[in-house]
Amino acid sequence: MLNNKKTIWLNEATGEDVYAEFVGRFRQSLKGEVVLRIACEGHFAVEVNDKLVYFGASADYPWYKMYHITDITADCGCVDAENEIKIFVWYQGIDSQTVIKDVPGVFFEVVQDNEILLQSDENIMSRVCNKYRNGYCKTITTQLGLSFYYDNTKTENLSYSPSRVMRVIEELHLRKSGYLQMGDRVLTSVIENDEGYLIDMQAESVGFLELHFDTETEQEIIIAYSEHLKDDKVPRYIGNRDFSVEFKACRGENQYLNPFRRLAGRYLQIYCDKPLQIHYVGLRSMNVCIEEIEHHFSEPLLQQIYDVSVNTLHKCMHEHYEDCPWREQAMYTLDSRNQMLCGYYAFAGHEYQRENLLFIAKGQRKDGLLSLCFPAGIDIPIPFFSLVYFLQVSEYVQHTKDVSVLSEVQPVLRKILKAFDNKKDENGLIANFPYPYWNFYEWSKASNNEHEILRKAEDKTSKQYDLILNCMYVIACDIYNSLFHEDIQNKEMISIIHNTFYNENKGLYKLSTNGEAYSQLGNSFAILAGLGNESIADLIVNDKSLIPVTLSMNTFYYDALLSVNSKFREFVVEDIKSKYGKMLAQGATTFWETEKGWQDFDGAGSLCHGWSAIPVFYLSILSDKRFE
Repeated sequence: MLNNKKTIWLNEATGEDVYAEFVGRFRQSLKGEVVLRIACEGHFAVEVNDKLVYFGASADYPWYKMYHITDITADCGCVDAENEIKIFVWYQGIDSQTVIKDVPGVFFEVVQDNEILLQSDENIMSRVCNKYRNGYCKTITTQLGLSFYYDNTKTENLSYSPSRVMRVIEELHLRKSGYLQMGDRVLTSVIENDEGYLIDMQAESVGFLELHFDTETEQEIIIAYSEHLKDDKVPRYIGNRDFSVEFKACRGENQYLNPFRRLAGRYLQIYCDKPLQIHYVGLRSMNVCIEEIEHHFSEPLLQQIYDVSVNTLHKCMHEHYEDCPWREQAMYTLDSRNQMLCGYYAFAGHEYQRENLLFIAKGQRKDGLLSLCFPAGIDIPIPFFSLVYFLQVSEYVQHTKDVSVLSEVQPVLRKILKAFDNKKDENGLIANFPYPYWNFYEWSKASNNEHEILRKAEDKTSKQYDLILNCMYVIACDIYNSLFHEDIQNKEMISIIHNTFYNENKGLYKLSTNGEAYSQLGNSFAILAGLGNESIADLIVNDKSLIPVTLSMNTFYYDALLSVNSKFREFVVEDIKSKYGKMLAQGATTFWETEKGWQDFDGAGSLCHGWSAIPVFYLSILSDKRFE
């Protein structure tokens, strides 16, 4: 039980992109475990007796604050010895797709045997960390948030002042998963080039930037990072994105580890004016504490696909599931649904899935839908993604037999269904949603509606009815009925969907009432909603005129095929070998956002995307004598 819920901050007013340091001393009077409980608005790092002992990010909501707990006993001195604790907090203070702007502040308690040895209050001394350029507000991407500038020529000579109590939080919730551990340095090679030095980390890597080098003069250096090279160079700028951080080096030796901003990629480019003697430049790997389950396949290609898929999962799991560690680090329902499903087979235990599932539920909007990401300060909700949450809940219960979550998520699911019920027109269908919603289904022609991201409230929305949205609503109702033993009737709606979208001449369902586009994904959803049969399954496999399914949606494609005939088992495995084998042949060490790789999205395609790890699931369930 928490004894103190005061959050404190710097005494003087501060703005956005601020680094603060809080310092206190405690003396343990007993033998036994000493624990730290901590929460903050932003990212934090903790030093005990000048040793980094813990770090993390308080990924939560203004209305649902969470705290970490960690054992620091081994880092404390002997009984009756005085210990110094320093807590560093990076407060971005902006909205992004990973942060909701809130009041700055940090809460902490150092506790031993229910005795508070130190706590956050007015007596804690604090100061600005002046080695960081506070207020810099340099954006990497709008989804990810801010970069940083560190000045190693400065000394920490600012004086401490008593902290200011910002507020008392009524309720704090224990974070039960998403605890991170720092691993070894990633292996690197250094190549000198015209711009400075290119660092090749040999494979897709995720972690904290670590620098160790000598320089004969003070100089400003820029470290850009990427997952790929373009014309043998790191593409620092892609559109309005700037994949770089900055460091001002002092003369002589420089050692630095950033414990706040997680970077990802394969390459680093050091831009510098004067030569460096590099001892190490790279990333310290970063992973969730989770046990992996081994799977063995006799066919080498299947084993490689499986192993790279699991590596992809690892790289996209930190405080919560994230879509890609390079460009966004944001959690979506669709992406995390694929990741959760794979995790039931790749990892031991289910606490990480459970906590993420409940964390998503806290992101329900006033309109009943779920937000775009969790948490999301920049919110462009995708209606289809709210319905995907029903799958996540159902699959969690199916794989874990843990029905205790149902009482917590049922009100959320009910509100989602009500929001869609209220959108039904007189014809019995649900039309596409107007501003501020984004009617996205997959990154393919006629299904991404990318133009809606930038639309304004005054923009007119042309009404249309989409096959996938209406089919997914039927599927969500069926899931709800199964989970809660209710009887939401869908037969009439299924008939309306068939009459509206089915083309008898083609024997297929079109994507929307606006146009005559047909896709593998759309017809997969028709099958899953109860409208399809084996003839449609044969067509979506063999009709080359259909818009192909994308990597994120292979799961619905495969599920539709497998639901009508087991003969498609072999096809699914061969399709995985074909699509994923092509990526491996091009040197992939994690699997890509789309099959186009980095060249998609005008050069911003991710080469490590959690939703593309789905072979873990299918290679696990489709095992036969070839895979044993």
